[in-house]
Amino acid sequence: MKNIAVLVYDLTVEYNIVVTDGITDFFKDKDDVHVIISTTSSPHNERFQYEYQYWTAVELLKSKNIDAAIVITNTYFNSINLETLTKSLECLLPIPVISVSNPMALPGNHYTTVACDQAYDQIIEHLIKKHNKTKIAFMTAALTLSPESEEREKAFRAAMKKHGLEVNEDWIYDGDFTPKSAYDCFNERFKKGDKLPFEAILCANDYMAAGCVSIFDELGFSIPEDVLIFGFDNAEVATNCTPMLSTISQSVAMTGYKAAELAYDILCGKKVPEKAVIQSFPMFRQSCGCMPKTMKDKGYFDIDGNFVGADTVNMTGLQLFSNSINDMATIFHLLTMTDTVMHLHEFFNTVINNLNVVHIGMLAMCIYDEPIVLSPQEDFEMPDKARLIMLVDKDAKVQENYYEKGGIEFSPKEEILPGRLENFMRGNYFVLPIFLQSENYGYLICRFPTNNYPVYTIFLKLLVNSFVHSYVFSKKEEEKAILAEKNQNLNFESKTDELTKLFNRRGFYEYGQQLLDVSCAAGQTGSVFFCDLDGLKTINDTYGHEIGDLAIKTEAKVLRAAFRDSDLIGRLSGDEFGVVTPGLPPRKIEVIRERFKSINEEFSKAAKLPFILSISIGAVEFDSEHSDLKELLKAADKVLYEEKKIKHAKK
Repeated sequence: MKNIAVLVYDLTVEYNIVVTDGITDFFKDKDDVHVIISTTSSPHNERFQYEYQYWTAVELLKSKNIDAAIVITNTYFNSINLETLTKSLECLLPIPVISVSNPMALPGNHYTTVACDQAYDQIIEHLIKKHNKTKIAFMTAALTLSPESEEREKAFRAAMKKHGLEVNEDWIYDGDFTPKSAYDCFNERFKKGDKLPFEAILCANDYMAAGCVSIFDELGFSIPEDVLIFGFDNAEVATNCTPMLSTISQSVAMTGYKAAELAYDILCGKKVPEKAVIQSFPMFRQSCGCMPKTMKDKGYFDIDGNFVGADTVNMTGLQLFSNSINDMATIFHLLTMTDTVMHLHEFFNTVINNLNVVHIGMLAMCIYDEPIVLSPQEDFEMPDKARLIMLVDKDAKVQENYYEKGGIEFSPKEEILPGRLENFMRGNYFVLPIFLQSENYGYLICRFPTNNYPVYTIFLKLLVNSFVHSYVFSKKEEEKAILAEKNQNLNFESKTDELTKLFNRRGFYEYGQQLLDVSCAAGQTGSVFFCDLDGLKTINDTYGHEIGDLAIKTEAKVLRAAFRDSDLIGRLSGDEFGVVTPGLPPRKIEVIRERFKSINEEFSKAAKLPFILSISIGAVEFDSEHSDLKELLKAADKVLYEEKKIKHAKK
């Protein structure tokens, strides 16, 4: 069995969907292939909050299960350039990496590419001979730094030169592949009553061409009477636009199909060319005047003037929501999963019911022993262990909840699922990290029979969020039960600090030592913190003890927010606190330190303190040989003292 990964930025954009569909189309009759699709976003991506978490899936694709990878490069260029993407994917070597539309500087890289020189040459000739237009503008997507945009502009310039036309640099406009970039560009440059200096404009994609149609219509320019417009891609927007766009078809699905063919032939030991070239071709419609505006057929006229009807066109524009009413009903049904926070027992049954609604054939959920807190700046490191806690496979008639028995342990560095993918039916699989905000819990894998990627994307994200809430709830309930059983005869009131409601010194030493003993017995390490509120004496002297007490209470809230519910926090004296954090490695201490800054500011403002709280921390690691809480706190206090010296030195 050949396991081939497909890396794509996301699967909510038409181009990405169509290329992916071309890839899966090639493999549909191959009985010896698993296709593992992963929407990865890009490394350290902060365009949208926590979007960087999707890149963690790349670490999973380094598994020894994966035999080759196909990367849809163009999908990443809104956030990173090709060089950065290439560098980030070096980790996949030595498996073959096949790229769609752009070569990558990786050993043995093969790629598909779309040749657009001939298409632009034909369009320029068409504009001159049929429409008598020589004043021609071009809209690039240079703002994205996309190699694709550069190639199209280069082809445009070459075509202009070939036909004896000079490129007017004032008529080269820069966009970013979005309709808004084109709309804003011309909205700033022209107003109603102006005359356009050019007679035609070629845009680097259909979305920018649609933006031109919109703004030119608002400015009172008629299309094609005042200006002819061409797009590129033959996306769905081209035929939904009014007037329908003349464009260039780059056979988007074929770029994926050919990439899949390259990957398969390489794994079969065949000798393949470094690149597979796909020819693009012009499609003449209403926006250049070749098709009457009254014509409703979404076909096109070819370069020879022959009409190709919509029923014979291999459209690249996929019906993303082919049955929108049913899709919306499905999504609404899935939203009910988030109505309540349930225990994992109930969650398992809910998942089974919802898989029948979405028609997912198989779903597996794997979690790590502890959630991994990840910031945008950090590189994700795949743990050595993961546990399969849930497996539903309708075709194999399997419905297993392994969570109750602790899960099936395996190494995700060796295999994506226990027993390797070979034990599962061939088909298209989808990989998605399980995360909520900065905490990464594991990943899920599912097999789906259709290409309705947007609905699957929405469903799986709802599923992930619902799972995390249920998982956290279940863990808390289990911890509560254990804590209640152990301490049912203890008088908590005598061990609780009245002001902060944290453990007092007595309670902290007792329960903190118990937590250390249990953690070390389980082979777990962690950290012990000694924390000191900065400047309490000055606060009391300046604002009074009432504000001082409020500062201490607020800092207690800050500590609760900064640490996990499973960590143990106590007030040792007036402005001193202790924290025991099982499972927190020393490398995470700086993350905690940075977290304090933002939380202190937020909570100080919420408490209406006349100043921003500040806290100094000292932290040391505990293990089975260093598990005495008093000694650990002394060591942490020394670290804190050094931090205080550094702070005072900076003042």
